[in-house]
Amino acid sequence: MSKEHKKQLSEHANKHFKKAIGKHGEFTIGISPRKLNDIIANKTREMDFSVPDEAFNNLSPANQRALAHLVKAAAFLDQAFLKQDHPDNIRARKKLTKAAAKGNKLAEQALTLFTIHNGLEGSDMYSKKTKPLGIFSDKKLQPGKGYYPQDLTKKELADYIVAHPEMASAIFSNNTIVQRDGDRLIAVPYSQAFRDEMQGAARELLLAAKETDHKGLAEYLRWQAAQLVNDSDPETGYTADKLWIGNLEDSPLEFTIGRENYEDRMSADAAADPRVKKVLEENGIKAKAKDAIGVRVGIVNKESYAEIADYRKHMENFAKEMPLKEQYASQSGGKGDKMTFADVDLVAFTGDYAAVRGGITVAQNLPNDDKLAVELKEGSRLVFHRQVRQGGDPAMQQRFLDALVDPAQHKFYDRNADFLFTIGHELVHSLGPRTSKDGRDKSAALGKWGSMLEENKADVGSIVLTQYFVDIGKFTQEEANKIFLTWAADELPAKQPSDDEAHRSRSIMQMNYFREKGAIQFEKGGKLSIVPEKMADVARQMLTEVIQLQLDGDPSKAEAFVKKYTAWNDALQYAAEEKMKMKPKLYRLIRQPMRDKILKGP
Repeated sequence: MSKEHKKQLSEHANKHFKKAIGKHGEFTIGISPRKLNDIIANKTREMDFSVPDEAFNNLSPANQRALAHLVKAAAFLDQAFLKQDHPDNIRARKKLTKAAAKGNKLAEQALTLFTIHNGLEGSDMYSKKTKPLGIFSDKKLQPGKGYYPQDLTKKELADYIVAHPEMASAIFSNNTIVQRDGDRLIAVPYSQAFRDEMQGAARELLLAAKETDHKGLAEYLRWQAAQLVNDSDPETGYTADKLWIGNLEDSPLEFTIGRENYEDRMSADAAADPRVKKVLEENGIKAKAKDAIGVRVGIVNKESYAEIADYRKHMENFAKEMPLKEQYASQSGGKGDKMTFADVDLVAFTGDYAAVRGGITVAQNLPNDDKLAVELKEGSRLVFHRQVRQGGDPAMQQRFLDALVDPAQHKFYDRNADFLFTIGHELVHSLGPRTSKDGRDKSAALGKWGSMLEENKADVGSIVLTQYFVDIGKFTQEEANKIFLTWAADELPAKQPSDDEAHRSRSIMQMNYFREKGAIQFEKGGKLSIVPEKMADVARQMLTEVIQLQLDGDPSKAEAFVKKYTAWNDALQYAAEEKMKMKPKLYRLIRQPMRDKILKGP
């Protein structure tokens, strides 16, 4: 097919598409029909979040009724996220849904892609270097997403803060939307900006609290409902987080509003401007990135609790092994000593959590360090996602090992080892400094590099923890080698990431660091292998360097470190090319049958 013919087909499809979903000049499809069809038909893997019948049947009737209200609350908050992410998300989804229902094939496929990303734009998973993949050519996401006016630049925001320092605290709050009011910028609390969604969710949480027979869950839900409609009062958010951490240890249900802030690049970049930094320091203000609302509803699996809890009991002693501990001892290791756990069968994954623009997280350790409950040392909660952990394609895994991993070390590649590594990763988040030496939030102080380095700290800290478990007799060396090799092999990239992809970039950084130090051996045309006796020592070296960067709080030093070790090279390009030859399905479409059944109603 000639390029001209492809162009004609694309123009023809777009003409019918625009006629189906909107007035002329709006919603122009930005992906060729052929590429869109290829993504949906050949490059998307479904992830089934079905819940075992026994998990639901084992709930009391009261908790079954409460679960339905929690799922409905998650649906309300999904609407709030869509508004945060892009001003046109909801309107576009409605038009796509209507057109797809009338049989427009292009609209149907665009709606599937929208569902994958839970929004108008995600990442092009198959480009040689990561770039955005938007459904529409005229609806691009901006660095400030829906948190800031679409036409606001970083320079304009920085200039405004310098001219109006009295607005810095509200603008850099993690729960405000910034809007234009003539020549002014105003900060509107989430509870007002998303009033209908917050009130709807709060109502469902109060109904769930009435139904559940778990008193601790009921108390938490009532405070969480209060936080949604009154987020200007810090006590509501603090108390809700404290009860989420402390009241759900034996709860049969899990309900989480995650409030993570990795997607807002505008705030971090503006706060790193030297002029803005001076304003913040002079006024004692901690700049915080905007919270993206992600919601998890799950049924707790009690049988897998023991393995996770056994890790936790060793953390107090392991904290004494952390590098540079004497420089942050007064911070009590970050998130405090208290940590509760849950391993859940996911019923609903909405909002930011459903925006699968890369991978899907296996576990989360929350709240993040910028939350008041953490600052006041109430601890954290670690929740694992059973369907994500148990998913996978064994045939694809074997092809990957055959292509890129030393055959002598295939025996060390083990999915349960990945689970154990993840437990360590999440627990290590609770260790190390919480702030820089001068008292600033460590991630905010490092600007766009802060989140990446915190995730890096948790990764290499888990490797150090693994060797510690060998030293105290909890693990055999072979068990540790499985964790080392599985982690190292999973670091191999499928593409060159952009600077804004913190998780993928940190994998490149770690791979290069361990190769440079001789703990991982991998060259162009070869097979990856680990040198087991070097893995923990090199991990400790990197952990020490990263903690020092967090303590220094100097974004220029952080940038230099990241740039050095995220350099793309022939070995990484070879790995990416080999991975892509396997034709992996990199897009993820989540199916949530129990959620859909509940929302559909009787």
